[in-house]
Order: sequence, then structure tokens, then C-alpha cells
Amino acid sequence: QSAYKDSSDCPGNLKWNTKGITILGNDKKHGIRRDQLTFPEGLFIDSKTQILYVADAGNNYVLKRYPNGEIKIAAGQSNGASGSTSNKLNAPIDVFADEDENVYVADWNNQRIQLWAKDAKHGQTVAGNGTRGTLLNEFGYPSRVLVDSKKNIIVADWQNERITKWPPTYDPKQTTGTIIAGGNGAGLSPTQLYSPTGLYLDEPNNILYITNEQAHSVTQWNMDTYGTKSVYAGIPGRPGNSPVQLQSPEGITLDKYGNLYVTDCQNHRIQMFCPNSVFGITVAGTGQMGNGSNELYFPRDVALDADMNLYVTDTYNKRIQKFEIIH
Repeated sequence: QSAYKDSSDCPGNLKWNTKGITILGNDKKHGIRRDQLTFPEGLFIDSKTQILYVADAGNNYVLKRYPNGEIKIAAGQSNGASGSTSNKLNAPIDVFADEDENVYVADWNNQRIQLWAKDAKHGQTVAGNGTRGTLLNEFGYPSRVLVDSKKNIIVADWQNERITKWPPTYDPKQTTGTIIAGGNGAGLSPTQLYSPTGLYLDEPNNILYITNEQAHSVTQWNMDTYGTKSVYAGIPGRPGNSPVQLQSPEGITLDKYGNLYVTDCQNHRIQMFCPNSVFGITVAGTGQMGNGSNELYFPRDVALDADMNLYVTDTYNKRIQKFEIIH
């Protein structure tokens, strides 16, 4: 085991300012003004355009923030109205976007994945049939969505303890998902998931990184036929705040150096796990809840931009925090 003491000891020699800058939202207010958030969850930054997207479950829409600071609604109704029609969302919890600004939304309460084209007034269903259930054309609350290079849609199916893959073309009568991870009931073994809430696809290596909110761990799932399934971070079934533990982890991302970043929600911190290290290094937050610039309050997701600045959905502070890279 490699024992890294500081983020700058890890591949990439990275270090961030411990004080975040609020780039979206305001911890004093909440509402449906474009620059304010009510319950921000999923966060995504497109690598080519550097547009930041955030799913605001409380306002039933997805916002996008351009690098120049302009903010637009990417999906949902501008007045925050919820619903199950094609022009509405109901507690959108995650978002993925392509370079053409098409957004894929995990529409949590509607049990579906919606695709909203750029500037569209309504979305189209691309996964799930809108009913909650265990069949392969259904979801038990879709918590994460991502799209691979072949336009397959990959979804964390929270209550069904599985990750499913959906084809690029959708037929409401025919299309079903294929289980690519989990599907073995809730549990603590490496082949079981337990409330999957975070998902990262390392496509070149055919590996999924999955956070298990209720097992307090991260699974590394090799999707090869005989690929290994192993616990990559945290101790399954043993929540805590030591460097080797997590408590209700949520969103995750991996950087180009192979360092993994985990939103350690109930510890109010972002933990960085350098390659093959079980010891997490806190790179944002203090471990105590708060609304100071160096604090987080039940964060839900994490993302990196092209310059390696770190962004966090600081959910209960109703803001997106940017922690700048120190060169």
C-alpha cells in the first residue's frame, strides 16, 4: 500500500486552495432565480466546452453555466414546476452532457432518463418506461447517468442495486437495459452494490467505479467476463471519519493521473484516493458541517475542469463551490 500524506505527493502533484469560491447559488437564499439553487445534486463539466451543468432537484430543472458566467436552463421548466410530461422533470438528480449541449437527465421521481437537445422545450425518454419496478425496462430510482463513446446510456439504478446499460436508440415497447454491474441484491460483498449513488466509467480499462451510499464504500468493477470486483475505498458496512473510512459517499470522479475523488457526504468533505491507496486525503471541506468558504454541508457531487480546478455541489448550502488549483 502506498501511503500518501498530501495531495501533492500523489501523481500530478496537485494542490488546491482550501477556500472555495461560490460560482453558482447563494447560501443565504434559495429560489428559482437563475443564479440561485434549492437542492443541487449532480454536477457535470463537459471536457471540450467547459460548460458546467447542475441538476437542481428542488427546482426540477438543470442549469448550465458557460465559462463566461452566463447561466441558462438546459432542461425543465424555468418556474420550477414538476411533472411527468415530456416538458417537465420531477426531482432531477443527475446530469450528463455532450459537446453539443445535449443533456441526459436522471429524472428521479419519474423513473426515467430524459434527453433534452440544446435549446429544446421538452425532453424525450431514452431509458426506463416511467414506472418504478424491478423489470429490465424499469428503474427503482435512477441516481446517476453517463454516456459512453458509443452513445450507450449507463445508469445507476439505486433501489434495484444494479448498473444498467441502454442502447443509443430507444423504442418504448422494446428497449430494455442490460445489467453490467450488481444485480445481486443489496450487500457488502464486492459483487453486491448497496444503494449505488456515484458512477464513473474508465472506458479504456473497462472499469466502473461505483459508490455504495449505504455500504460506505467504493467498488471497482472490472466489466470483463472474469474481471475482478473489489472494494477500492472505504470499509463496507463500517462508516466513519478516519482517512480509510467514508460515510454515505455520493458522487465520484477520476482524474487523468488515476486519482479518485469521492464526495464523502456525511463527513462534509471531498476525499482524494491516490492510485492503490486506501488512505483518503481531504482536499475540500473540514470534516465539519458549515457555510464558511472552507466548509461544506452534505455535499453530493464533485467534478474537475480542464485546468484541474475542483467543483463541489455543496447541497445544503445551496451553492456550487470552486476550489482553485494552486500551480
